[in-house]
Amino acid sequence: MANITSNKYFHIITISFLIILSLCLNISISLSQISLGVLILCLIIYIIDNKYNIFIKDIYFTLFTFYWISAILSTFLGSEYAALGKGLASPWPMLIFFTTIYFIDKKYLPYIVFAFALGLFIMTLSGYYYYIRFGETDYRYFRSHSFAGGYMMTAHLLSIGIIFLASIILSKLERNKYLIIFYIIVILTSLYVLLITATRMPLLAVITVISLMLIVKLRWKGVIAAFFILLSAVIYVITDDYMLARFDNFFASFNNPLSSNGWRILLWKNGIEVFKEYPVFGIGVNAYEAFMAPVMPENNIFLPLSHAHNSFLMHLIAFGIVGFITFCLLYGKIVFDLLKNIFKSPYAFCGAAVMAGYFMEALTEYNTGLSMSSMQALFLTGIMIGLMKKDNIL
Repeated sequence: MANITSNKYFHIITISFLIILSLCLNISISLSQISLGVLILCLIIYIIDNKYNIFIKDIYFTLFTFYWISAILSTFLGSEYAALGKGLASPWPMLIFFTTIYFIDKKYLPYIVFAFALGLFIMTLSGYYYYIRFGETDYRYFRSHSFAGGYMMTAHLLSIGIIFLASIILSKLERNKYLIIFYIIVILTSLYVLLITATRMPLLAVITVISLMLIVKLRWKGVIAAFFILLSAVIYVITDDYMLARFDNFFASFNNPLSSNGWRILLWKNGIEVFKEYPVFGIGVNAYEAFMAPVMPENNIFLPLSHAHNSFLMHLIAFGIVGFITFCLLYGKIVFDLLKNIFKSPYAFCGAAVMAGYFMEALTEYNTGLSMSSMQALFLTGIMIGLMKKDNIL
């Protein structure tokens, strides 16, 4: 009797849902989760059907398992505020990484990239719509609302999307001139909405990572191109009043506890004190706000308390040293494999670019703990590592 996974319909289902997921990643978390659920079911069938011991044969999944165990331990051995359900489910979105590794096929990459670009373009257009219709009357939309949610989520998704499409063009993984033109249009329109959000770290991530990609690929020509990108960014910042205000108070606001920077510093300082109380397994998922609320100053402008605004520190506080080590081992393995092959494979180049932007943003946000942004980055990276495996690079 033939294996289920050798059936052409199984292949059609996995590729179809990869394309659907690629389209939905920038539009709807619910549709993305449904698509991912189907792919996880297919992954389970694949493992059973092929008698494949994923825990032993796949180093990424082994490291992910340790990370998930650390989240479970933090739930049971952390603070009394730890949320059991959220603690067990917190690494769940990371499973998207494995569905892409196992089901990606090189001949379908152009369709997946196109679907991703189309989804990013739809989100960009929705950002324009909200900005034009509500921008002057509602502050929430002044910094761009979109299908993805508020400006912060929109900015994170736009940033990684721009970096990914730029890497596809620079690595020459797409040679169709009409698709390249479409991707350039998506990049430029998305960049404009990203500028509307005036969200600093995603903007810096785009400028920095694209400049580095140009230098890696074009050498001295890339240095010149990177210089003009930086010059253009500086000119834009100093000539746009709102953007200038956002960057002008970057250093001046550190001593103001109710500024975005001052608030972050207080969160970090108080978070470190909490970590000292629960150093091994952390306080658990969903417990951070319970510790911060009593020690942070009162504010009537709804500054967030739910996370530390730094992914690395947040993992240290929530999961403790054990969880932080497993987090670093998993992502460290991914980044190591990409950087080791960055000059050998265009897939490694694209994956490394995505991870660079993702972790730059992680310095001031908890993007690794946000389902939509982590799914987007791990989906794209998983595709690239999957293709590297199929090329026997890994």
